This record gives sequence, structure tokens and C-alpha cells, in this order.
Amino acid sequence: MEKLEVMQWPKWLRRNQAHRYLSVADNTFMKNYVQNGKVRAYQTAHGIRYDRDEIDEAVRHYYD
Repeated sequence: MEKLEVMQWPKWLRRNQAHRYLSVADNTFMKNYVQNGKVRAYQTAHGIRYDRDEIDEAVRHYYD
């Protein structure tokens, strides 16, 4: 029996990971989530990161 690999997403996502996590294009992520204030960008020592839990919450309340 084949073992399926489960992709684990880290808590803090880079921009290219964040839009793939949502399964949307990069421009869609930036326009509909970041620029509208639903997801904030956090400056860390390793660059700009997006919180996975905040992205999940934004998706739950997308139409609010």
C-alpha cells in the first residue's frame, strides 16, 4: 500500500507559500486579502511573513 504524503503548512508563510495555501494567484491574494486588510503582513528577521491562522480566519469571513 502506498503511503500518501501530507503537506504540512508552517505557521508563518512566505508570500509564495501563502497564495499557494489558498490555491489562488499571487495577485488575487495581494488584492483580495492583503490590500483589503483581511490578512496582515508581519515583518520578521527572516522577511515578510503571513500568519496561516489569520488567513484561515479571513477565508471563513470572506463575504462579511
